Amino acid sequence: MPAKIKTYINLARIGNVFIAFLSVESAGIISGINVFHNLKLLLAALSASLIAAGGNAINDFFDVEIDKINRPGRPIPSGNATKLEVKAFYLVTTLFGVLINVLINLQTLVISTTAAMIIFLYSYKLKGTILLGNISVATMTGLAFIYGGTAIQNVKSVYTASIFAFLANLTREIIKDVEDASGDRAVGITTIATKYGPSTSSAFVIILSIALLGSIFTAYETGLATIQFLLVSALTILPLVIYSIYLMLVKHDFSQASYAYKMIMVFGLIALLVGSYRI
Repeated sequence: MPAKIKTYINLARIGNVFIAFLSVESAGIISGINVFHNLKLLLAALSASLIAAGGNAINDFFDVEIDKINRPGRPIPSGNATKLEVKAFYLVTTLFGVLINVLINLQTLVISTTAAMIIFLYSYKLKGTILLGNISVATMTGLAFIYGGTAIQNVKSVYTASIFAFLANLTREIIKDVEDASGDRAVGITTIATKYGPSTSSAFVIILSIALLGSIFTAYETGLATIQFLLVSALTILPLVIYSIYLMLVKHDFSQASYAYKMIMVFGLIALLVGSYRI
């Protein structure tokens, strides 16, 4: 594979792009439709993937100084891509990602345009603010399910997925802020971690973790989720939440805690998919 293509794949963060694609497609599975025969859902998933790729690129564009400290292997600080190339990649992927929605419906066009604007604002300004940046990223994650539901005109069925994704991602973002505190502090970015320290950040993570577990039980109690969803969550998500808190409070290993929360998001998606099949 040519080196430049590898650079663009790295720039897009292909793993995150794949998650965006799966999140939108999962909205269809949760809704009970045949995802392989729904063109609008496929277009929505492609749109989300392109916008996510562009968002990762523009984040790298504005994060050069931070990445020199925290992630020197990223395309710009490593010298594998210029800022002009990154900007062009962002513009092309974002523009195509938004325009695809002309083929879906007006609601998805509005959502995708709003998402693209929030992503840019996050990278340009909101990332350096307490909580607003974290909430912006988490909102984009939760919005992926709403976006997929809107594409197939069935939003109600994805409420549980959207809330779960928002809370799980917000928690992980705060953990990542502790992990990145040294680089953020060096370039003047203010986060909960840089302003109040890891102890306050950990306390906030615990509160959000309780809210996450509470949302799972509430979804079941209100009929928005099935017993299968509750059981898979209890067997996978609950132990991982406890483990992530242990890693933060006892081991002070925020990198592994962040990874644990990434696995929580993966198992959350599995629980939602398993739970979509009602007995």
